[in-house]
Amino acid sequence: MGIPLSLFYYIYLVFVVVFLFFTFFNVWHLIRFGFLTVGNIVMIAFYILVTIMILLISWYYIGQIDWKETIPIMMELKY
Repeated sequence: MGIPLSLFYYIYLVFVVVFLFFTFFNVWHLIRFGFLTVGNIVMIAFYILVTIMILLISWYYIGQIDWKETIPIMMELKY
């Protein structure tokens, strides 16, 4: 008996989807309601590039994990 490791993968994916939702929402607000200056565009581009870099690095490391494994739960019975 154990906890499937894929459970943590799905929890991670939920966090990534929420993060991407807020990222697109914030970038849309910066473009729609912010001042389109060179500084604003550079900051938006920097934020998007760093976000893509972080997601690619995490995808690389997550791809190396066998998600079919389980985390064993040991229970000791004492009489």
